[in-house]
Amino acid sequence: MNASNIKIIVLPLIISILVITPIFASCGSCQVQSKANISKKSSAFITTIPKSGDIEGFVISSCGMCGFGYKKIRGCSLTIKIGDIVYPVEGTKIHNHGDPHSKEGFCNALRVAYVSGKIKDDKFYSNSFTLMESPK
Repeated sequence: MNASNIKIIVLPLIISILVITPIFASCGSCQVQSKANISKKSSAFITTIPKSGDIEGFVISSCGMCGFGYKKIRGCSLTIKIGDIVYPVEGTKIHNHGDPHSKEGFCNALRVAYVSGKIKDDKFYSNSFTLMESPK
């Protein structure tokens, strides 16, 4: 085969590919748009209180007196700390989350909790309060 015969064969082949490819490729607008399940839970560590007072995310929790030196409540009580401020928790009690005087209890350790609720009148009103477990 000489060069002119190759041009006669290759040129129509290249043109055919260029014409046919867009037909089969389309524009992409027909793709199925599936929406992934997006978790509505926040993974944020709460460091400030918004003006609304509504919070959802991770906080440090402990016994107010034993863990944070909180003196406004006498005796052991469940509190959370956001920034430098300690808030007593309403809606759940310290004993609802195990023995506070155990090795990992609130009186002996600072714990991470996932919470949702509202800060109002210098208290945290809990809608949910879930302690994070240590890795096994």
